[in-house]
Amino acid sequence: MTRIPKVLIAMVAAVSVLTLFVINESAAQTSVERTVTIGVIAPVDGGLTSFGRGIRDSVELAVRQANAKRVIPGWNVEVRTLDDSSDPTKGAQAAATLAADESVVAVVGPYNSGVAVAALPVLAENDLALVSPSNTLTSLTLGDDAANPERPFDNYFRLVGADSGQAAFLAGQARRLDYASAAVVSETKAVSKGLADAFADAFTKAGGSVTVHQTVPDGATNFTDFLNAAKPTSPALLFFGGEYNVAADLRSAATAAGITVPLMGGDGMNDAAYIARAGTASTGSFASGVGVPLARNPGAKRFVAAYRKAGFTTQPSDYGPYAYDAANSIIAKLRQSLDGKRSMPVNIRKQVVSGLQKTKADGVTGRIWFDAYGDTRAVRFTLYRVEGSPPAWTPVATSRATTTK
Repeated sequence: MTRIPKVLIAMVAAVSVLTLFVINESAAQTSVERTVTIGVIAPVDGGLTSFGRGIRDSVELAVRQANAKRVIPGWNVEVRTLDDSSDPTKGAQAAATLAADESVVAVVGPYNSGVAVAALPVLAENDLALVSPSNTLTSLTLGDDAANPERPFDNYFRLVGADSGQAAFLAGQARRLDYASAAVVSETKAVSKGLADAFADAFTKAGGSVTVHQTVPDGATNFTDFLNAAKPTSPALLFFGGEYNVAADLRSAATAAGITVPLMGGDGMNDAAYIARAGTASTGSFASGVGVPLARNPGAKRFVAAYRKAGFTTQPSDYGPYAYDAANSIIAKLRQSLDGKRSMPVNIRKQVVSGLQKTKADGVTGRIWFDAYGDTRAVRFTLYRVEGSPPAWTPVATSRATTTK
């Protein structure tokens, strides 16, 4: 038998060990998960936290589910949430921070339209998509002249209807309920005043009369001038443009002044915190809601069950499902861009923006797709009334808003 030299045996063994090391090292490299981040801008520390925290946690839920299912092989999705406290200045700062983070490829939020106005130029400059579950300011998608629409930002998308449709819906519902006159007041910020102005216009066109039309400072607690002007006109309805905290104070002040007619407002008023703050005076109030009630959403049971199982202590609010769908829409585009890749494409942010514009998918809120302006094509509004014991927001009418786009 031919003997194999010991030197040759040693050389073969060394090559085998080296080959095994290379194979193991390659396997280890392919098993390492790289990170991609979805940003969230929302009021989680201050401002309208009742909405903001539900938005944050709904995005977190979508990301946890995607990672558990390994939707993007080799990649781990993370969430980076920055607080805006419903403050446009803080929102712009948050946008700049997220834009500087190279791992951030898109942003969900913010809740407030005013914050979006401040954040959008920063995000647009850095090609970051902003998908809002809640903004209703019409000019965010159509520009300042809705009669001659021009899209201000190609990177902006929203999953809820704009104030132009919401105001028309509320005015129509007010007339359907036989309210012939209304005293209108709003905070001064654009989204609040825009809703109130549009309501007054639509209400008048529908045959109603506006007896008083005023504004109060943002965050107002004193409504004496408005109530003193409204009371002698005996309006059948009060209409308020603004959020739930100020609305609750207005409701309480109106009741104390002997004005007990219902108060109606937009989606920003529609929160349990309004009832808690206004107490029994809240009974009979009306407010709109974007989309349909959570329980009537196509995937509501699945979403709520998953949200509770995740252990969140917050309530998702009606905006949670939209934030969840926003995050999943982004994740779907990331899968297309990152599947099989070991590093992020240099233009991934632009890829996400382009991909979102082409989105046609079904989410827990229904069909998700956008028109040429970044508005959802699936627009619905619901009218709620505070009733029952204990009092709660109860849906009384749902309608599809019409669009001309």
